[in-house]
Amino acid sequence: MTRTTMPWFETLTDSVTALGAAGHEAQRAWQAAQVTSHHYDYLRLRPLEGTVTDPGRHHGAPPVYPYDAMIAVLATFHMAHEQALRSVFTTAALSYGYGAAWAIQQVLAGQQPPAVELTMSSPGTFVIPNSLAPVPPAMPALDRWSGAQKFEKARQRMEAADMAGDYAAGLADEDYLADHEASAMHDAETAAQDLPDAAFAYGQLAESGLRFALLDARLHHGR
Repeated sequence: MTRTTMPWFETLTDSVTALGAAGHEAQRAWQAAQVTSHHYDYLRLRPLEGTVTDPGRHHGAPPVYPYDAMIAVLATFHMAHEQALRSVFTTAALSYGYGAAWAIQQVLAGQQPPAVELTMSSPGTFVIPNSLAPVPPAMPALDRWSGAQKFEKARQRMEAADMAGDYAAGLADEDYLADHEASAMHDAETAAQDLPDAAFAYGQLAESGLRFALLDARLHHGR
């Protein structure tokens, strides 16, 4: 059987699985970047006292510490790399979660899409459908599925991280923050950091939920 002759539910499942695999690769890359950044954390390293004299610097300028200067440069580059890969992982995780949720909704509505439909804005970056944003709705039609409670908890976790990000962004736009507001913004920013992991976990459960939603389609196809 070729892909052109595969039933729609098989290619739809493959589509969601591919989104998950893409998210997993992005997650691994981000985690590797985190480890590398940790190796160049200046607070973990013992500075070396050796200095270099630069005849081009004016008299009385602070001494040049080549080791410290290099660590600072490397730490800056690795931090930027880590932040960039976190953004990549966030986008991939959201695409996975929303793509799987879209597929489930289509199946529950009686549709037969052969693949997830997501508009690509740039290589590896997809636009989230307005019907699912900011967080996919609860899906009571999956209540008979054994993973329904975990799925709903994953959705709530994703929603909490998303709301925390919005709250922190709103406070950041203020010209002045009281101490308690600054503390609340810090807490919200910390909670919002969970969004990519929450979205990826949601996507994994949504992929399982899709397989449950497709049981009837598979059963009728085999008759």
